[in-house]
Amino acid sequence: MAATGLDALAVAIGTSHGAYKFSKKPTGQTLVMSRIIEIHDRLPKTHLVMHGSSSVPQELQDIINKYGGKMKQTYGVPVEEIQLGIQHGVRKINVDTDNRMAMTGAIRKVFVEKPQEFDPRSYLVPAREAMKQVVVSRMISFGQAGHAGEIKPLPLEEMTKKYKAGKL
Repeated sequence: MAATGLDALAVAIGTSHGAYKFSKKPTGQTLVMSRIIEIHDRLPKTHLVMHGSSSVPQELQDIINKYGGKMKQTYGVPVEEIQLGIQHGVRKINVDTDNRMAMTGAIRKVFVEKPQEFDPRSYLVPAREAMKQVVVSRMISFGQAGHAGEIKPLPLEEMTKKYKAGKL
């Protein structure tokens, strides 16, 4: 990456930000994963980014709609496609929509089951827990879980030097 000065490369493969990505369930042909594989084959040390890769889980759509939401049917990026990307150099995955959906569903549920509730300190507790479950699930699916002991912390000054030297 020294020649370009890039830290990571985000490529267009058919993903998009937000909940409304696909109008039908994606097949293995919906995204151009071959582009990621080809780039990784040519530039194996390049960190790739998959923007707009929320899976938009059906169960989260169902919770939102069960408790008064009007979310129309939509489909996201299958976890299996993201896992394929990870196997071929993807190191950053944007899945914020799934987190927002989890929080929204949990908040809607509280408001339906406890309409007297008004204090965010109360109704955000289950919202944070719902988001935490999404994060845990993704960390397991993406192979991140269980590796904390393998990471050697570096002081900020050392990280800065490595970054400036192009060693990160």
